[in-house]
Amino acid sequence: MSLLAQPSDAPLKVPVCWSVLYHGADARADRGRGEQLFPHRYVPPPPPKLPDERGWLAALDFAEDARRFNQAGRAVLDLTQRDGAGSNGPLGSGGPGRPSISASSRGVEVERRLATWPQLLRGRQEQRDLEPDVARARDLAEAYHYLDYYGRVYDEPEEGDTWSPIPLIRRLAEEACHLGGDPAQLKTHTAYMRDGIALGISDAGDRRL
Repeated sequence: MSLLAQPSDAPLKVPVCWSVLYHGADARADRGRGEQLFPHRYVPPPPPKLPDERGWLAALDFAEDARRFNQAGRAVLDLTQRDGAGSNGPLGSGGPGRPSISASSRGVEVERRLATWPQLLRGRQEQRDLEPDVARARDLAEAYHYLDYYGRVYDEPEEGDTWSPIPLIRRLAEEACHLGGDPAQLKTHTAYMRDGIALGISDAGDRRL
């Protein structure tokens, strides 16, 4: 897995591997123990209360986690609204070699130094605007993650079923195609997943015509 990390000047490829399927945008090498596969490297101007570059970048990653938590089932990150970020998303993290981080309604604190939600969302958007290849790779990894998850969580359809996750899987597969991916690479776990991916690929092809 460590070989999947790309140099900063190389186009980021998104492999269909365990780390991507399990962690999505947060995929790391060495089965989640190594470096990020799709890190943002540009450092936007830090807020006055969090001048430390390492802590600021960690806070930006945490803010993205909170946004993605609140828009579960969507691949492309939306930073235009908070949607409860900090109140019902990830609350804290840390560990060996990583700064202590916690979130609240005010923002994200790193070692008790605060970055507010407006500062965080603005900073992450600046990174995405200046590093579109990284943003695309992170979104595509998230699409693969959700396709695999929703393809596993629902059992095979039974006769008489009136509800189906196929529209959700179909939309995610189309998103993955538009992001430059190939959802046909994923192992299909159910008929729902197989049919949804096939329809999404077809939709993406039709839109290109």
